Amino acid sequence: MARGSAAGFDRHVTVFSPEGRLFQVEYAFRALALDNLTLVAIRGATCAVLIVQQKPLDGLIVPETVTRLFSINKQIGCGMIGRMADARAQVQKAVYEAGSFQFRYGYSMPIDVLCGRMGDISQVYTQNAEMRPLGCSMVTIAYDDELGPCVYKTDPAGYCCGYRATAVGTQMLDALAYLDRKYKKNLNDEMTRQLAINCLATVLGNQLQSDDFEMAMVTKTHRPFHILSRQEREEQLDKMIGGSRNV
Repeated sequence: MARGSAAGFDRHVTVFSPEGRLFQVEYAFRALALDNLTLVAIRGATCAVLIVQQKPLDGLIVPETVTRLFSINKQIGCGMIGRMADARAQVQKAVYEAGSFQFRYGYSMPIDVLCGRMGDISQVYTQNAEMRPLGCSMVTIAYDDELGPCVYKTDPAGYCCGYRATAVGTQMLDALAYLDRKYKKNLNDEMTRQLAINCLATVLGNQLQSDDFEMAMVTKTHRPFHILSRQEREEQLDKMIGGSRNV
Protein backbone atom coordinates (compact mmCIF):
# COMPACT_ATOMS: atom_id res chain seq x y z
CA MET A 1 0.00 0.00 0.00
CA ALA A 2 1.41 3.38 -0.96
CA ARG A 3 1.98 5.67 1.98
CA GLY A 4 -0.01 8.46 0.39
CA SER A 5 -3.14 6.34 0.05
CA ALA A 6 -3.55 6.27 3.84
CA ALA A 7 -3.63 10.08 3.84
CA GLY A 8 -3.31 10.23 7.60
CA PHE A 9 -6.17 7.85 8.28
CA ASP A 10 -3.72 5.25 9.68
CA ARG A 11 -2.86 7.56 12.59
CA HIS A 12 -6.12 6.97 14.45
CA VAL A 13 -7.70 3.59 15.12
CA THR A 14 -11.20 5.10 15.29
CA VAL A 15 -11.19 6.99 11.97
CA PHE A 16 -12.44 5.34 8.78
CA SER A 17 -10.76 6.18 5.48
CA PRO A 18 -13.03 7.32 2.61
CA GLU A 19 -12.91 3.71 1.36
CA GLY A 20 -14.32 2.48 4.68
CA ARG A 21 -11.05 0.95 5.89
CA LEU A 22 -9.50 0.99 9.36
CA PHE A 23 -5.79 0.93 8.63
CA GLN A 24 -4.74 0.31 12.23
CA VAL A 25 -6.83 -2.86 12.29
CA GLU A 26 -5.32 -3.98 8.99
CA TYR A 27 -1.84 -3.41 10.43
CA ALA A 28 -2.79 -5.65 13.37
CA PHE A 29 -3.72 -8.42 10.93
CA ARG A 30 -0.35 -8.00 9.20
CA ALA A 31 1.38 -8.48 12.54
CA LEU A 32 0.07 -12.06 12.62
CA ALA A 33 2.55 -13.03 9.91
CA LEU A 34 5.63 -11.20 11.19
CA ASP A 35 6.97 -14.17 13.18
CA ASN A 36 6.72 -16.41 10.11
CA LEU A 37 4.81 -19.10 12.01
CA THR A 38 1.70 -21.13 11.19
CA LEU A 39 -0.95 -22.67 13.43
CA VAL A 40 -3.48 -25.34 12.46
CA ALA A 41 -6.53 -26.48 14.45
CA ILE A 42 -8.86 -29.36 13.55
CA ARG A 43 -12.02 -30.73 15.12
CA GLY A 44 -12.60 -34.47 14.86
CA ALA A 45 -15.54 -36.62 15.90
CA THR A 46 -14.38 -36.95 19.50
CA CYS A 47 -11.34 -34.68 19.76
CA ALA A 48 -9.88 -31.30 18.86
CA VAL A 49 -6.21 -30.76 17.98
CA LEU A 50 -3.92 -27.71 17.91
CA ILE A 51 -0.53 -27.75 16.21
CA VAL A 52 1.75 -24.74 15.90
CA GLN A 53 5.10 -24.35 14.21
CA GLN A 54 8.10 -23.83 16.48
CA LYS A 55 11.28 -22.14 15.31
CA PRO A 56 14.80 -23.03 16.51
CA LEU A 57 15.67 -21.07 19.63
CA ASP A 58 18.83 -19.26 20.62
CA GLY A 59 21.16 -21.58 22.50
CA LEU A 60 21.00 -19.38 25.61
CA ILE A 61 17.19 -19.54 25.90
CA VAL A 62 15.54 -22.12 28.15
CA PRO A 63 13.18 -23.94 25.71
CA GLU A 64 10.54 -24.70 28.37
CA THR A 65 9.91 -20.97 28.84
CA VAL A 66 8.97 -20.38 25.19
CA THR A 67 5.56 -21.62 24.03
CA ARG A 68 2.54 -20.57 22.01
CA LEU A 69 0.17 -23.03 23.68
CA PHE A 70 -1.57 -21.96 26.88
CA SER A 71 -4.11 -23.42 29.28
CA ILE A 72 -6.96 -21.02 30.11
CA ASN A 73 -8.67 -23.35 32.55
CA LYS A 74 -8.71 -27.09 33.05
CA GLN A 75 -10.89 -27.74 30.00
CA ILE A 76 -10.02 -24.89 27.62
CA GLY A 77 -6.66 -24.24 25.98
CA CYS A 78 -5.46 -22.00 23.20
CA GLY A 79 -2.76 -21.42 20.62
CA MET A 80 -1.54 -17.90 19.89
CA ILE A 81 -0.15 -16.41 16.68
CA GLY A 82 1.24 -12.88 16.41
CA ARG A 83 3.08 -10.56 18.78
CA MET A 84 3.91 -12.61 21.88
CA ALA A 85 3.59 -9.68 24.29
CA ASP A 86 0.06 -9.04 23.03
CA ALA A 87 -0.65 -12.78 23.03
CA ARG A 88 0.32 -13.21 26.67
CA ALA A 89 -1.79 -10.19 27.64
CA GLN A 90 -4.81 -11.65 25.85
CA VAL A 91 -4.29 -15.07 27.44
CA GLN A 92 -4.07 -13.46 30.88
CA LYS A 93 -7.33 -11.62 30.19
CA ALA A 94 -8.97 -14.89 29.09
CA VAL A 95 -7.81 -16.61 32.29
CA TYR A 96 -9.31 -13.76 34.32
CA GLU A 97 -12.62 -13.91 32.43
CA ALA A 98 -12.87 -17.69 32.83
CA GLY A 99 -12.05 -17.48 36.54
CA SER A 100 -14.56 -14.68 37.14
CA PHE A 101 -17.30 -16.63 35.35
CA GLN A 102 -16.68 -19.76 37.43
CA PHE A 103 -16.60 -17.75 40.66
CA ARG A 104 -19.87 -16.00 39.80
CA TYR A 105 -21.88 -18.93 38.40
CA GLY A 106 -20.26 -21.96 40.00
CA TYR A 107 -19.32 -23.86 36.84
CA SER A 108 -16.67 -23.64 34.15
CA MET A 109 -17.13 -21.02 31.44
CA PRO A 110 -18.23 -22.66 28.15
CA ILE A 111 -15.78 -22.22 25.31
CA ASP A 112 -18.27 -20.42 23.04
CA VAL A 113 -19.09 -17.92 25.78
CA LEU A 114 -15.41 -17.31 26.53
CA CYS A 115 -14.49 -16.78 22.89
CA GLY A 116 -17.44 -14.47 22.37
CA ARG A 117 -16.33 -12.44 25.37
CA MET A 118 -12.74 -12.23 24.11
CA GLY A 119 -14.03 -11.14 20.70
CA ASP A 120 -16.07 -8.38 22.36
CA ILE A 121 -13.01 -7.16 24.26
CA SER A 122 -10.87 -7.14 21.10
CA GLN A 123 -13.57 -5.23 19.24
CA VAL A 124 -13.64 -2.54 21.93
CA TYR A 125 -9.92 -2.00 21.29
CA THR A 126 -10.85 -0.82 17.78
CA GLN A 127 -13.22 1.83 19.16
CA ASN A 128 -11.15 3.72 21.72
CA ALA A 129 -8.38 6.10 20.75
CA GLU A 130 -6.35 5.36 23.88
CA MET A 131 -6.08 1.66 22.94
CA ARG A 132 -4.77 -0.21 19.94
CA PRO A 133 -5.84 -3.54 18.44
CA LEU A 134 -3.82 -6.46 19.76
CA GLY A 135 -1.55 -7.92 17.09
CA CYS A 136 -2.45 -11.54 17.82
CA SER A 137 -5.06 -14.16 17.06
CA MET A 138 -6.36 -16.71 19.58
CA VAL A 139 -7.46 -20.22 18.56
CA THR A 140 -9.12 -22.15 21.39
CA ILE A 141 -10.09 -25.81 21.72
CA ALA A 142 -12.14 -27.70 24.30
CA TYR A 143 -14.46 -30.66 24.69
CA ASP A 144 -17.81 -29.21 25.70
CA ASP A 145 -20.48 -31.30 27.43
CA GLU A 146 -23.16 -30.03 25.04
CA LEU A 147 -21.26 -29.12 21.89
CA GLY A 148 -18.64 -31.87 21.89
CA PRO A 149 -15.17 -31.04 20.51
CA CYS A 150 -14.89 -27.34 19.64
CA VAL A 151 -12.50 -25.08 17.77
CA TYR A 152 -13.01 -21.30 17.99
CA LYS A 153 -10.94 -18.43 16.63
CA THR A 154 -10.87 -14.72 17.43
CA ASP A 155 -8.97 -12.10 15.43
CA PRO A 156 -7.69 -8.55 16.11
CA ALA A 157 -10.93 -7.04 14.78
CA GLY A 158 -12.97 -8.94 17.38
CA TYR A 159 -14.61 -11.46 15.05
CA CYS A 160 -15.29 -14.82 16.70
CA CYS A 161 -16.44 -18.01 15.00
CA GLY A 162 -16.42 -21.77 15.42
CA TYR A 163 -14.60 -23.96 12.88
CA ARG A 164 -14.31 -27.57 11.81
CA ALA A 165 -10.73 -26.77 10.78
CA THR A 166 -8.82 -23.52 10.52
CA ALA A 167 -5.34 -22.04 10.26
CA VAL A 168 -3.62 -18.77 11.19
CA GLY A 169 -0.25 -17.30 10.33
CA THR A 170 2.14 -16.94 7.43
CA GLN A 171 1.02 -20.03 5.49
CA MET A 172 -2.66 -19.63 6.36
CA LEU A 173 -3.97 -19.67 2.78
CA ASP A 174 -1.99 -22.78 1.84
CA ALA A 175 -3.07 -24.54 5.03
CA LEU A 176 -6.73 -23.67 4.48
CA ALA A 177 -6.54 -24.94 0.90
CA TYR A 178 -5.02 -28.22 2.13
CA LEU A 179 -7.66 -28.62 4.83
CA ASP A 180 -10.44 -27.87 2.36
CA ARG A 181 -9.22 -30.79 0.22
CA LYS A 182 -8.38 -33.29 2.94
CA TYR A 183 -10.79 -32.62 5.79
CA LYS A 184 -13.61 -35.11 6.31
CA LYS A 185 -16.33 -35.23 8.93
CA ASN A 186 -16.22 -37.71 11.80
CA LEU A 187 -12.44 -38.20 11.82
CA ASN A 188 -11.30 -40.40 14.68
CA ASP A 189 -8.65 -39.21 17.13
CA GLU A 190 -5.67 -40.72 15.31
CA MET A 191 -6.76 -39.46 11.89
CA THR A 192 -7.31 -35.97 13.29
CA ARG A 193 -3.82 -35.82 14.78
CA GLN A 194 -2.22 -37.10 11.59
CA LEU A 195 -4.18 -34.68 9.42
CA ALA A 196 -2.92 -31.78 11.54
CA ILE A 197 0.70 -32.96 11.28
CA ASN A 198 0.38 -33.64 7.55
CA CYS A 199 -1.12 -30.20 6.96
CA LEU A 200 1.68 -28.36 8.75
CA ALA A 201 4.37 -30.49 7.07
CA THR A 202 2.86 -29.87 3.64
CA VAL A 203 2.62 -26.09 3.92
CA LEU A 204 6.14 -25.87 5.35
CA GLY A 205 7.48 -28.13 2.60
CA ASN A 206 9.77 -30.20 4.79
CA GLN A 207 9.85 -33.19 7.09
CA LEU A 208 8.75 -32.42 10.62
CA GLN A 209 10.83 -33.32 13.64
CA SER A 210 9.54 -33.27 17.20
CA ASP A 211 11.30 -29.95 17.87
CA ASP A 212 9.66 -28.28 14.85
CA PHE A 213 6.19 -27.98 16.36
CA GLU A 214 4.08 -27.91 19.49
CA MET A 215 0.87 -29.90 19.74
CA ALA A 216 -2.08 -30.00 22.13
CA MET A 217 -5.42 -31.78 22.17
CA VAL A 218 -8.60 -32.58 24.05
CA THR A 219 -10.59 -35.80 23.64
CA LYS A 220 -13.86 -37.25 24.84
CA THR A 221 -12.03 -39.69 27.09
CA HIS A 222 -9.43 -37.14 28.29
CA ARG A 223 -11.14 -33.75 28.43
CA PRO A 224 -8.49 -31.64 30.18
CA PHE A 225 -6.36 -29.56 27.80
CA HIS A 226 -3.18 -31.56 27.23
CA ILE A 227 0.05 -30.33 25.65
CA LEU A 228 1.99 -33.23 24.16
CA SER A 229 5.50 -33.85 25.44
CA ARG A 230 8.45 -34.34 23.09
CA GLN A 231 8.18 -38.11 23.48
CA GLU A 232 4.47 -38.03 22.62
CA ARG A 233 5.20 -35.93 19.54
CA GLU A 234 7.83 -38.44 18.48
CA GLU A 235 5.29 -41.23 18.85
CA GLN A 236 2.83 -39.36 16.65
CA LEU A 237 5.47 -38.86 13.97
CA ASP A 238 6.34 -42.57 14.08
CA LYS A 239 2.69 -43.46 13.47
CA MET A 240 2.54 -41.60 10.15
CA ILE A 241 1.33 -43.84 7.35
CA GLY A 242 4.15 -45.83 5.76
CA GLY A 243 6.63 -44.41 8.29
CA SER A 244 6.83 -41.19 6.25
CA ARG A 245 6.92 -37.88 8.09
CA ASN A 246 5.76 -35.89 5.12
CA VAL A 247 2.93 -35.99 2.61
